[in-house]
Amino acid sequence: MKKILLVSALTLSLISTATLADEETTATGSPGDPGQVSRIIEITMMDNSYKPSEIKVKQGDTIKFLLTNTGRKKHEMIIGTPEEIDEHGRMMKKFPDMEHPDEPNVVTVEPGKTGELIWHFTKAGTVDFACPLPGHFKGMKSPGMKGTIKVEAQ
Repeated sequence: MKKILLVSALTLSLISTATLADEETTATGSPGDPGQVSRIIEITMMDNSYKPSEIKVKQGDTIKFLLTNTGRKKHEMIIGTPEEIDEHGRMMKKFPDMEHPDEPNVVTVEPGKTGELIWHFTKAGTVDFACPLPGHFKGMKSPGMKGTIKVEAQ
């Protein structure tokens, strides 16, 4: 019975995560084409922060984020609205070992490794990013591992 409940909960979480990724695609941009990268931005992931945590891009840019984890723990970067990131953080709290193979707005980076995320910014405004892993992120309105991307209008 416990196995059935666990499998059901995991299945529902994966369905909601896929839906969340689709919403993020329309809310903050879309997955970027590696052949259309207009700029590379390097980000260092530390155990309590990102460096830099404030980034400026232009509407229409396709950015390749190169994320180097210099910390001792696994870290992630998710791009989304504050509500989407908070929801993802709640999901990660319930399922901390959850993988994200079908979410183009999320990258996981092990300690001492480098990962990449390519994103096309289609709308002007502010886009948020955070590490939703338990203990790294306490919500977009609390201290924790997070940052902002200011997308300037063309």
